Amino acid sequence: MVHLFKKITISFSPQKDLYKAIFKLLGFYPHNISLYQLAFTHKSQSLNMCNGTKICNERLEYLGDAVLGAVIANYLFKRFPYEDEGFLTEIRSRIVCRNNLNKLAENLDLHKFILADKDSNNKAKFLKANAFEALIGAIFLDKGYDFTQKIIVDKIIRNYINIDELIENDTNYKSKLIEYAQKEKKSIEFRVSKTIGSGFGKQYVVNVTINGKIIGKGQDTSIKGAEQNAAKEALSIIGINE
Repeated sequence: MVHLFKKITISFSPQKDLYKAIFKLLGFYPHNISLYQLAFTHKSQSLNMCNGTKICNERLEYLGDAVLGAVIANYLFKRFPYEDEGFLTEIRSRIVCRNNLNKLAENLDLHKFILADKDSNNKAKFLKANAFEALIGAIFLDKGYDFTQKIIVDKIIRNYINIDELIENDTNYKSKLIEYAQKEKKSIEFRVSKTIGSGFGKQYVVNVTINGKIIGKGQDTSIKGAEQNAAKEALSIIGINE
C-alpha cells in the first residue's frame, strides 16, 4: 500500500522522470529528490539561493568521495583477508581513480542527467566522475550509510567493476616509477611546473625528476592526471615496460 502511494505521488511530481530513472538504475525511489537534482548540477549551472548563495554538486561530490572510499575499503578488506595494506590501498586507488569513475558514470548513463553548460561538457574531463561521486553523497544523505553501502556493493561493484581485471592491469604509472626509484635508491619528485588556461579548461603541467634531472613531463586537467602522464613518459624513457 505504501509503495503504491509512493508511485501515485511520484506520478504527479515535476521530477517524476528523475524518480523513475533512479528506480530503473538503482532499484529504489528517493525520499528527497532535491538531493539527486543537486548531485547532477555542475557549478556552471549553479542554483541561486534566496540569500544569494550559489550551490552545485561540489559538496555532495566531496561527501560521496569519502563514503565511496570507506565502502570500497571495507569491501576489499573482507574479500582479501590475507592481503597486506599496500595491496588493499592500491586496488582501492584503481577502483576510485578518476578515469575508472568516468567509465562507471558512462556505464550508468549518468550523462543524461547532468546539468552543465556546453563549454563545461566539452572541457571538464571528469564531469561524469564528479557527478557519480555526488550521486553517492546524495544517496548517503537520503538513505544512510548501510543502504548506500548495499547499493555500491550490489548494484555497482558486482555489476560494473571487475576486481580481478583491475588487479591484473597495472596502470598506476606513478606507483611503478616510485617503486623503481626506491629500488634503485634514487630520489624522485613530482612538481607542477606551470598551469595553462583557466576556468573549466585549466591544465596542469607536471615535471618528474629523478636525482634532480627531469625525466618526464605530463599534462592534464588534474594534478594527479598530469603526474600519471609524466610518470608514463618517464617509464618509457627509462625503458621499463608499462
